[in-house]
Amino acid sequence: MLGTIEDIRLDLFIMANSPGEISGWVEPLVRDLRIKCGHIRITILIPPCQYSSGEEIELGSVIGADRCVKLGDLKNLISESGGAITRRLLLHIGGDTAFSVYASKKLKCPLWVYASKPRWNLFVQRYFVSGEKYRERFEKKSIPSGKFRVIGNMALDSAVLSETETETREFLGAGPDTPVLTCLAGSRPFEYRGGIPLFARIARMITDKFPDMKVVFPLAQTVREDLLKSALAEAGIGWTGESRVRAIDIGCGRTAMVVRDRTLEVLNCSRLALAIPGTNNLQAAALYIPFIMICPLDRVDEFPLDGLPGLLPLKLPGFRRFKRRYIERLNEKMPCLSLPNIMAGRMIAPEIRGRFNAEVVANMAAALLESPERLKEISRAFWELTRDRGAAARLAEEIVDFSQKT
Repeated sequence: MLGTIEDIRLDLFIMANSPGEISGWVEPLVRDLRIKCGHIRITILIPPCQYSSGEEIELGSVIGADRCVKLGDLKNLISESGGAITRRLLLHIGGDTAFSVYASKKLKCPLWVYASKPRWNLFVQRYFVSGEKYRERFEKKSIPSGKFRVIGNMALDSAVLSETETETREFLGAGPDTPVLTCLAGSRPFEYRGGIPLFARIARMITDKFPDMKVVFPLAQTVREDLLKSALAEAGIGWTGESRVRAIDIGCGRTAMVVRDRTLEVLNCSRLALAIPGTNNLQAAALYIPFIMICPLDRVDEFPLDGLPGLLPLKLPGFRRFKRRYIERLNEKMPCLSLPNIMAGRMIAPEIRGRFNAEVVANMAAALLESPERLKEISRAFWELTRDRGAAARLAEEIVDFSQKT
């Protein structure tokens, strides 16, 4: 962190729009920049976005950035700095690229974009591509080779553990051989309000077959307890404890731990995880932990959409029905939804999508837990997929080089 404007060699602005992007992509980049560059001020800009949780400002403030503000406050930031800072850079990581084009014009600085496909090419100085498989997209658009660089997926660099598996197991009260089931129900209200009650029913069925299983719900930092408690109450699920370690009643006299600030550490102890689509899928893969991706479409009305449809209100006549049909058809067209499966171009982690009951998931989980060889096969495939790390460090080096140019 810098003290005065005179200390700043580069004013870096990072556009990111969701909890997963901030914790999965921005955080490892900020960590590397703090090591490599001592004269940089980092500001996270949060654009208007239907994928946001509403808690991004708080999350962005704890990952090492100097500031985290809404895009609407950009004008105030520019006036605060005055003319003292001459070198600025805007890095687009998430949200609509149009917002970053707008912000780069206001900041009068170059725009770099981290993406898998080229957009707004006339306004972008450089692209950083998240995987080798996307190179062809840039070449087909005749993007000069010097304008883009394939660096890999930065989310893989976010899988950094703060304690050993032994230490985490001691915290959880789990022995060295106790099987752990991790339930990742999401970071946005529409995800965890429906996801945690569903996962609780699934976990009860799994523990009927595996009574020694330790069930843990790691909560994202953006989860609001008041919304979570109301959702559990509506589902008739009990909640106990008022410390950082809590428990929910999953039925038949069994409880599941609810913890914060240890998502990766708990994952690292897991024999199997249940997860909704998102960055946590990549982080599980980066830790070689088998998981089942679950995407229930029962409450598809609440799902966000890209572009203008995502901004239209559900009360608009006929829109709720249109949205439901649109998402269901989109789901049918997508061979894979989980990010590691998309990266691999094949189904490594099992996916359950559509309308289903908890028993379907519990039976699939039981079949996996009863097949150590299948679990090992998934872990090996994840290792092959994620072993090329260091994308955040590569991008940090590019930013440092930019900051040193005169």
